[in-house]
Amino acid sequence: MSDRQKILIIGTSHTGAFYTARHRIAEAFPTLDVTYFGLPGQIYSAALYEGGVFRAPEDASHLLGWMDTNEIDFAPFARILHVGERYTLNHAMRLMVFHDILEEPERTSRAFLSEAALGDLLRGLVHQRAERLAERFGADPRHCFLPAPYPLARSVAAGPGHEFALASLRKRPHGAKWMQRYEAMIEEEMARIGLDVMLQPQETRAGQFMTEDRYARPDTDPGMETVDHRHMNADYGWQVFCAFAQDRLGIVPEGADALAE
Repeated sequence: MSDRQKILIIGTSHTGAFYTARHRIAEAFPTLDVTYFGLPGQIYSAALYEGGVFRAPEDASHLLGWMDTNEIDFAPFARILHVGERYTLNHAMRLMVFHDILEEPERTSRAFLSEAALGDLLRGLVHQRAERLAERFGADPRHCFLPAPYPLARSVAAGPGHEFALASLRKRPHGAKWMQRYEAMIEEEMARIGLDVMLQPQETRAGQFMTEDRYARPDTDPGMETVDHRHMNADYGWQVFCAFAQDRLGIVPEGADALAE
């Protein structure tokens, strides 16, 4: 019988970055037994969690290509990493983009919000999502929640997959500061209800709220048939899993060159 620690990575289609890094993870972390379970976003949101079993709806039209089951029992796992929660990111960014903040020096033709009002609105959005996670999964100390990665830096350029809110927020002088506050609210609200959250590691980011382009999936560049700025490659999955393993499990990958890019 294996004495390896059983880890579950579960979530939306963003679990694919970890699944594609599975062989590297298995080789570098021989004391871990990692299972991967992912569903398309809408199906994941509609899935049921009852009696410790997470199950896709019976009428789910499709699963991810690498999946061969529509349910999984959480009982065997020592730690469970949930991947893909967005914490209403698009709503949060639009609040920052479409308002001038009274206490900030920048002035445009946008409506005004005070710092206090914007802070309350952002916290309210985050609070609702944190409460929803607690209602769905309970205050189980095994759970750790990793937000979906920020879109790639290239997504701010015009063209297919353009991230309008992200590009607009990037131009505002207070954008990075308020995104830091938004992330702090995520940590505070999750801690308040007893759930662990691990924010996107800084080493994967391009600035405060974008992901470095080197983590783009193959054949998803602008000009390709499929343009994707939101789903990351195996290098991203590897890098983030290493951060999770070190910060939450207290272990590092084996081999002197394990973390080399």
